[in-house]
Amino acid sequence: MSTTEGGVPVREPVEPEPEPGAGGAAGGPAGPEAGAGAGLRAAPGVGAGVVADGPARPGAAASAGAAGVILAGSADGRRGWTGRRRRGTSGAGHPGTHAHSAKRAGAHDGAVDGSRRRRRRWPWAVAAALMLVGAASWLAVDRIATPLAVPIPHASAVAAVFVPGAPPVLPWPDKGQGAVAVPSLHFTAASGPESPVPIASLTKMTTAVVILRDHPLPVGTDGPVITVTAGDAAEYEAELHNDESSIAIQAGETLTERQMLEAMMTQSANDIAFSLAVWDAGSVAAFVDKMNALATSLGTTDTHYVDASGFDPRTVSSASDVLRVATAGMDIPAFAQIVALPSVTLPLVGTLHNIVPEVGTNGVVGIKSGYTSAAGACMVLAADRTIQGRTVLVLVAVLGQPTPPPTLPKPTPTTTTTAPPPPAPTTTAPTVPGTPPTVPPPTTTTTTTPPPPTTTTTSIPLNDLPIADPFKFARPTTETLLAATSAAITPVTVATPGQPVGVMTSTWGGIPHTTAVVAGAGAWLPGWPGQAVSSMTRFVAIPAGSPAGTRVGARLFAIGDQFQAVPLRLAETVPEPTTWWRLVHA
Repeated sequence: MSTTEGGVPVREPVEPEPEPGAGGAAGGPAGPEAGAGAGLRAAPGVGAGVVADGPARPGAAASAGAAGVILAGSADGRRGWTGRRRRGTSGAGHPGTHAHSAKRAGAHDGAVDGSRRRRRRWPWAVAAALMLVGAASWLAVDRIATPLAVPIPHASAVAAVFVPGAPPVLPWPDKGQGAVAVPSLHFTAASGPESPVPIASLTKMTTAVVILRDHPLPVGTDGPVITVTAGDAAEYEAELHNDESSIAIQAGETLTERQMLEAMMTQSANDIAFSLAVWDAGSVAAFVDKMNALATSLGTTDTHYVDASGFDPRTVSSASDVLRVATAGMDIPAFAQIVALPSVTLPLVGTLHNIVPEVGTNGVVGIKSGYTSAAGACMVLAADRTIQGRTVLVLVAVLGQPTPPPTLPKPTPTTTTTAPPPPAPTTTAPTVPGTPPTVPPPTTTTTTTPPPPTTTTTSIPLNDLPIADPFKFARPTTETLLAATSAAITPVTVATPGQPVGVMTSTWGGIPHTTAVVAGAGAWLPGWPGQAVSSMTRFVAIPAGSPAGTRVGARLFAIGDQFQAVPLRLAETVPEPTTWWRLVHA
């Protein structure tokens, strides 16, 4: 409940209920403190001072009661509210003073409330400011850290590169067929149109390739042990009577796969070719099927086999085809190792020199020769040509080369003598008496013509006559062709250090920025005069700002199987925008 003093609302004090034993409204007898305000307790020395403050005037009892309320309020712990009431009611009975005090109290309360409100607002303001700064910082970092577009590579158009020089005119054989090949350059050439012709013991190259594909022989190993059968020994005896090329074997003998291949390839042993064919396929016919399948897989067009040794003239091929087989053989390390042997040692015959004497000289590393009366002299040679430290294999073949005349054996004459006919008898007629004598006719002399001189005949066919050196003419032809082919291989420069090969383009701000890409090293390749060099460029992704010298890819140059990779590098640093540019550009 409130009242108004001097126009200022004043809250009326509420009298507390008297405690038991107190006088006044409680109904008990009035105590000694009744004059200070009934039912109120004043703190000792406080209430009396307040009541006695100033002379007695009307309303003093009310003031005293009010004071008692104030003190009681203090005693109950309501200091904040009591203090405000004391300021508002001090000098009771003077309305102006009370109103002024109330006004000051209200102003003070407003100031306190404003201060509190300000204290409550400043953390939020700081937080908002920090959030703004954080957002701005995040945006700046995001812009600065956002990667630029990856520079785009562009390879320059590659000018056509050819091996310098004109293709040479090779010294082809005057007769028969000739062919050359440089397998790693994918280069082949032939003397002219080819047709199937007998190839004699060059057939054994195919036999060896089939064996090594069916029974691989790692370099340095001897392979499985093979026992010579009675059938193998019988084949050897039959070949001796046919004057075929062979080496001595006997039933029950054991040879390793490597020993048998060495005997067949360096001594051209027909009996070993027979034994290997039966060991691999069970029969010569089954093995020949494998040989023809291999020839087909190698792309031959003039080749057909009917035996494993080439003694049969129906086994035919061409110069280019035999080089396909030779190339396949030289790709097998064990084959290449065996045909490069200058000599071999075998159990029954001891040490024998390779029948191709060129092996081991002038860089010759194989391969095979062959001769029959039907095939003439045939030869395939392989040599390593070294060009600036790089090795290139060269192959040549000649077929159907002429041979020297055979060596005639000493004559064994067979003479037939014809005896002259006996002379005719002479008769004289008897003399009759009384008759004149008869004159005999003149005597006739018969002359016998002597028989013709003695003639000598032989029963050996001309094609089977022995030839001291069937390769007398084929050898120089083959060696000359090999030397000319090797000498024709030429190095060609395909790249030089610092040579421009393209650009890297980095685009930002709508403007392309290019950086040159150059060859990081020089390179060359061997080739045949007139051959074209192929190339291919590959780049790797790099960020903007990559420094000069950074590897950005490679360019591959190739001629056949010969290739060279050249590293590509930046000629200068790839340009990138400044930090300020990134900050102000979205």
